[in-house]
Amino acid sequence: MSELHKLDDKEPAEVAFYEGYQRGHNDTARMLARRSLVYLFVGCFLGVGLFYLVMQTGWMDRVGAAPVVEDPALTQEKPKQFVNAVNWAKRFTVGIVAKTQDRTVRSFSGVGTIPGQSYIGSGIVLDTQGYILTNSHVIPSNVNELSVVLGDSIFEARFVGHRPEYDLAVIKIKAENLVAASLGDSDNAEQGDVVLAIGSPHGLFHTATEGIVSYVGRRNDAGGTLVRNYIQTSAAINPGNSGGPLVDLTGRVIGINTLKLAGEGQDATDGIGFAIPINIARKVSEAIIKGDDPSKDSKISSRPRNLQSAFLGVNIETGYRPEMQDGAMIRNVIYGTAAERAGLKAGDVITKVGDKSIKGFEDLSGTLKGLQPGEKITVTYRRDGEDHVIEINLGE
Repeated sequence: MSELHKLDDKEPAEVAFYEGYQRGHNDTARMLARRSLVYLFVGCFLGVGLFYLVMQTGWMDRVGAAPVVEDPALTQEKPKQFVNAVNWAKRFTVGIVAKTQDRTVRSFSGVGTIPGQSYIGSGIVLDTQGYILTNSHVIPSNVNELSVVLGDSIFEARFVGHRPEYDLAVIKIKAENLVAASLGDSDNAEQGDVVLAIGSPHGLFHTATEGIVSYVGRRNDAGGTLVRNYIQTSAAINPGNSGGPLVDLTGRVIGINTLKLAGEGQDATDGIGFAIPINIARKVSEAIIKGDDPSKDSKISSRPRNLQSAFLGVNIETGYRPEMQDGAMIRNVIYGTAAERAGLKAGDVITKVGDKSIKGFEDLSGTLKGLQPGEKITVTYRRDGEDHVIEINLGE
């Protein structure tokens, strides 16, 4: 008889489910482990490459280097006190060009004409009506033509009046949008105050020089002037500065630059200039303007001309005699002008502008006035006995 065996109890469903879950979990863990190894390998490879590239840039050296101490001056804004004072003063400071009449002379070869001479000075705009204050010695007694340089334009001017005993004069232009000078109180000027001289030394319009008030109330007992107490300054004053303003660091005018001590050799001096106190100049100018006749303004033009084309940039030698040889001899060339850029030099004799022959100063002046800014001209000149031809771009 066969043996009977008891059947094992049927496993519960929960047990089967647990075993299946456990097997799946183990498989997932092994898969994740394999992926982690791959990611670790790739990450190490990329990390080594990136580290190599960083080392090549030298970044690690900079990190390890000692910290750089920046100059404190580099973090500060540039002082603007001088800049602001000059920019304001330039708005009411003008250049003045006075031309004298031609002179007729006799020589063994006959009668000839010597061209008039040009004088360059400075001045300040007193009001929006166009009155301009300058030194009396800037305007010669035989002046034939007056011009005022304001910015890059030049205006025709008329003579209003002068007081030679104070070396002060007033002229007038017709122009729009004029900026009147800010007049200070020269009685408050003190020795040691920082000042700026603005003007046209040697034809260099709108030049600024810096110094201090060297002395207040400097006596001048020389004959011919009623100004006894000048403001002495160390700011450079040269020919062409006469009539221009001496301003403080607020841009206010405290004096009119008038003269300097000069000398030669061992007696040469530098930095000793004198300005008429503005309190005196203000009263004198008011007296001159009070006697003016504004109806005379109709005689002057309000149309500005371009500075470069009007002047070309040369002053003509007054001692050159056209009756001996035609042409206009250059006495000096003004820096920064079309003539200087083209290479003209003192002593050159301009004989032609385009096809027009130049016999003297009047021919040259008249020809240039008819030209426009930006116009290109051909100039023929004689240097050391040889003729040369150059092109000049006027008003460039």
